[in-house]
Amino acid sequence: MTGSNNEESGAVGEVENAGATDTIEEAAPEDPLQEDPLQELKDKLKECEERADANFDRFQRLQADFANYKKRTAKETIESIEYANEGIILSLLDVIDNLERALESMRMEGDVDATRKGIEMILRQFYDLLEKEGVTRIDAEVNQMFDPHLHETIARVACDSESGTIVEVLQCGYKLKSKVIRPSMVKAAE
Repeated sequence: MTGSNNEESGAVGEVENAGATDTIEEAAPEDPLQEDPLQELKDKLKECEERADANFDRFQRLQADFANYKKRTAKETIESIEYANEGIILSLLDVIDNLERALESMRMEGDVDATRKGIEMILRQFYDLLEKEGVTRIDAEVNQMFDPHLHETIARVACDSESGTIVEVLQCGYKLKSKVIRPSMVKAAE
């Protein structure tokens, strides 16, 4: 029995040793300096996926920020258009107040000269307001040559004047900075 025990224990020992060797061979690569190329690719793939996810998240945030920026800009543009004339309207209200005062003064006092002076002051206030906003009057005078860029002919009149000269100014024209916003209405000689 001793012999068979040795054989059995030897067989068991060999089996145990064989199992240990297999485990050791699987755990350690044959060349300790060379890593598993598949694992290296998996690591790179994982790193690239993480970077792609981070870039996609950043892209989505930037896209949302840009959409919010567009909405905010559109809202600001609408507000600036709606309230763009606020300053000039406030200035016009001052002129209206002065006109109301002039009318009240005319009712109470009846002084025509004082009323005329008051109206002239209010007209001067209008001109100053227009000038402050960049509006200038287009000079159109009788005997001046007709300019289609500045004047609009209402009628052609047969007269002794040279053809194309202004005979009568019916309404003054105005420019806003360099743009003609209302041409002068004139009658010109044929």
